[in-house]
Amino acid sequence: MDASVCIEQKGTIEAIANNKITVRVDRASACGQCNIQGICNLTGPLERTIDVKNDNLNFSVGDVVQIAITRTMGNKAIVFGYLLPFILLIATLLFLSSLSLAEWIAGLVSLAILVPYYLVLYLLKDKLSRTFTFTIRKKE
Repeated sequence: MDASVCIEQKGTIEAIANNKITVRVDRASACGQCNIQGICNLTGPLERTIDVKNDNLNFSVGDVVQIAITRTMGNKAIVFGYLLPFILLIATLLFLSSLSLAEWIAGLVSLAILVPYYLVLYLLKDKLSRTFTFTIRKKE
């Protein structure tokens, strides 16, 4: 898979701080062509905000922009956000079940193991934000 292939979304600049641009992305516009858009819209917010590093470019609040991330970075985010926690949950469940614990205890501990995982991700958010960088350009 080519790392230069980007995932792009249209957004509107909400705020500009020292070295950060906050962009509001309307998810519904990205899902207009999708057959299951009704299901997705029920499961999460229609809008989200994304912080993008400000490289002293000429942007102002209200500008319509295009933000992008490489497909490789998008796949990496999926691994950290979904795949690794799933593997951790299943591995813990199988291990505890092999110890002949009650099913409800094994299930509860398997779910509880995700708390430290996501806590570590939260504590590493500054380091991860340097890894997952978005690019921004004005929408033409």
